[in-house]
Amino acid sequence: MSTPTATRHRPRQLAYALAVTPLLRWLIAHHSVPAGQPWRTRCQVCATSLWPAGCAPSGRCHTCRTRLGAPPYMLELAALAATGLLIFSGMHGWELAAYLWWTAGLLVLAFVDAAVLRLPHRLTATTTAGTVVLLAFADNPHTSWWTATIGAAVLAAYYAVIHLASRGDLGLGDVAVAVPIGIALGWLDWRLIVAATVLGHVAAVASLPLRRRADQRHTPIPMGTYLIAASITTVAVAAAIR
Repeated sequence: MSTPTATRHRPRQLAYALAVTPLLRWLIAHHSVPAGQPWRTRCQVCATSLWPAGCAPSGRCHTCRTRLGAPPYMLELAALAATGLLIFSGMHGWELAAYLWWTAGLLVLAFVDAAVLRLPHRLTATTTAGTVVLLAFADNPHTSWWTATIGAAVLAAYYAVIHLASRGDLGLGDVAVAVPIGIALGWLDWRLIVAATVLGHVAAVASLPLRRRADQRHTPIPMGTYLIAASITTVAVAAAIR
């Protein structure tokens, strides 16, 4: 249950979370490059340094107005919705810090995957490590660690099987990102892993008519983006109603 002090701090916590979005935008623009190319450090048109050129909510270089990274204002809206639900859900302390870190990392991964069909391992590893370290200080039953660990292993194994069966159509990045997703969902309830996985696949299938309409029917589906969106939604709603 939330205390009056925690309630008073919520608007400030939300402001802090939104203040991080310029850094998240920079990370998205930095990593949104095709496989085999070096990470982007400058605007591809005018060579202006990516920081702070790629950090504005408009999603455009402040010098030449070239599109950089996430679509205009979409990251800010997603961050506001996800972090707002977490902050006002009653989560507090280290657990809240862990899920805010997890959400920020997955938002970056989702936008990068949507842009260039990549889920960089170093972003996944950083998201996983930060989440685990912060959850280590959270006050929760030991059973949470069991369900989190088993959930991560099972979800990663599930996507590894799909990776092998699809002969690489589903990338190893999707397998890797299943680890932080399984940890965060399993920490709360192992059933959330099933719910988020089903929701992610349903969303991916539902997107097919839109992709055909946009003449993207032969473009691989960014499965990681759908799974991440479903996972963040599931965690936020579960935290809000528990």
